[in-house]
Amino acid sequence: MNLRSIVEEFSNPEIKVISFDIFDTLVCRPLGRPSDLFELLDRDFSRNNESVVSFRVIRTEAEAVLRRKIISGAISREDITLDEIYEVIVDNFGISPELAMTLKNKENELEISLCRPRVSGKYLYEMAKQTSAKVILTSDMYLTEDVIIKILDNVGINDYDLLTVSSKCGKRKISGNIYKDVFACMNVQPDEILHIGDNFESDYKIPSDMGMKAIHFPSSREVFESHGCAHQVEKICSDLTNWQAACDSVGIGIMRQMAANYYFDDPYRDFASESDYNNDPEFVGYAALGPELLALNQWIVENALRDKASKVIFLARDGYMPKKVYDLYRSFHPELPPSEYLHVSRRSVLPAMIRTATDLYQLPVDITYQTPGKLLRLLSFCVSEDVDIEAKYFWGYDADTDFNKETYQGFISAFIKNGYDKARHDAAVSRIGDYLKNNPEAQVTSDAVLFDMGYSGRIAAAIAYATGLNPVSYYFHADSREHFKFERKSDIKIRSFFDFNPYMESSLREYSFLEVAASCVGYGSKYEVLYDIGPAEGYGDTALKMQSGAMKMVQEYYETFAQYEAETSFRSHDAAMPFEAFIRYCGEYDRSMYGQVLIDDELWGGRRDINIRRLMEARLSKLPEYAKEK
Repeated sequence: MNLRSIVEEFSNPEIKVISFDIFDTLVCRPLGRPSDLFELLDRDFSRNNESVVSFRVIRTEAEAVLRRKIISGAISREDITLDEIYEVIVDNFGISPELAMTLKNKENELEISLCRPRVSGKYLYEMAKQTSAKVILTSDMYLTEDVIIKILDNVGINDYDLLTVSSKCGKRKISGNIYKDVFACMNVQPDEILHIGDNFESDYKIPSDMGMKAIHFPSSREVFESHGCAHQVEKICSDLTNWQAACDSVGIGIMRQMAANYYFDDPYRDFASESDYNNDPEFVGYAALGPELLALNQWIVENALRDKASKVIFLARDGYMPKKVYDLYRSFHPELPPSEYLHVSRRSVLPAMIRTATDLYQLPVDITYQTPGKLLRLLSFCVSEDVDIEAKYFWGYDADTDFNKETYQGFISAFIKNGYDKARHDAAVSRIGDYLKNNPEAQVTSDAVLFDMGYSGRIAAAIAYATGLNPVSYYFHADSREHFKFERKSDIKIRSFFDFNPYMESSLREYSFLEVAASCVGYGSKYEVLYDIGPAEGYGDTALKMQSGAMKMVQEYYETFAQYEAETSFRSHDAAMPFEAFIRYCGEYDRSMYGQVLIDDELWGGRRDINIRRLMEARLSKLPEYAKEK
């Protein structure tokens, strides 16, 4: 089945009426459950009532009271109205008629404002309008006909031959009685009607049993779940936390439904069976990276307010996406501290990571990837001018010989004795401090907070040493040991979003968060930033698509729910789980999106050709046997 085959059904000369369901077929809402809308009413309820009970509980129970009366026969109609629901709220829950009227009007307003067109459903509707058949709309819904007409008008659906709503006629699709009304009203036989809707039972099975032609048009959520897009999250949470319980959060439910609406608006789109994200980086960005950025931003904001920060400084390049999200959020909350973007990298502040010659024995490098020649180029800021760093030999060491632990220590000893220049080193540290405190774009101050991906605390300690200031640093996560040492020895404070070590490679997060641009490697005169040669060709192909999807999701989330932040709350770690699950369990088919991406780590790894896909696979290969995916 696909959209084209459905449209072909419209040309059947036996079909005189084409009927559409409305909710989740022609329109959709960004809510995990319809009842989540009642949570958004809680602010108006609490403002006018001292009860600690959530209005969602009251609203849900009031509807349930009426449903039970229908089952018992106390109400002869098959469906109820919103007016009846609020009458029960007044009669059973001691709420004033005035407040009930306010809440009912607000519920109608929210329904109208939150409904969006389901593009594929609207396309089918427009194709149906081009035929000779009558086009009608049929819905089980407690909202009044007037409100539903406004919802349809808002999405551009306003030219139909009949609208039949259960709240008005008192009959529902699940009983088949609403369809009987349609037969009579349209003066047709059942086999002359084609009905399209998302509910398998009431939109497909019941009408089919009555002799109608029916097409099941699955909801976006149904398709999202059937393709296993939540499979990875359930797996990563299975032994530690209850993911289904996390989904009870209004905010998490919204994020999941937004992802479903975004990608499976067309329920018949091609989707690889061996994939979780269809090898589509933009889908990963929208459904997984976007929620992680929302979660991280929530944590940054909470901590910046607690720390009374004068500003939030995001360190390039890993702070690029977090800053974009923070700035977007701040456009809705201008009272928050402003943000700045500071060009800093391990390479650029390497001189300040070294305070004494002794520190040279523990440089932040993997010695197995270094040689004397590479190392002297990294240390050029403290190499005596008498030393030719392009020479072939240094104090008995071949420039291109790989190090082992013994030869590395021996070379450092020889360098300290024969080539180290403390005056040049001190000048380099002074230049870093001057840039960090005084450059026009961003200045480190003691009451600012710095965001960096982490992990050891070296950069935070280097900034403190070069500037003489001690701003608080926010990390995505810190390592298990080194950051404690730097906090102790440098009198700095580090706060971590994840207060544990995620298993999968940090480079995968960095690649998704960072600015696709050349990295800062130092500072010149007049606060000039010095850059390396720039990323390799194709480096940003996956990242840019992923970031585009993520920002699209974040913007839609904030624009829709910024004013309902308290009512759509979520735990930050829960929202981060989809992306963490993706990089932990990303299958071979989806991993291919990273196949041609090469990243560089010239300081630690001494290389510019690290393939992300191989990095993921190497990390997965080191998992204990019980944790490996079959």
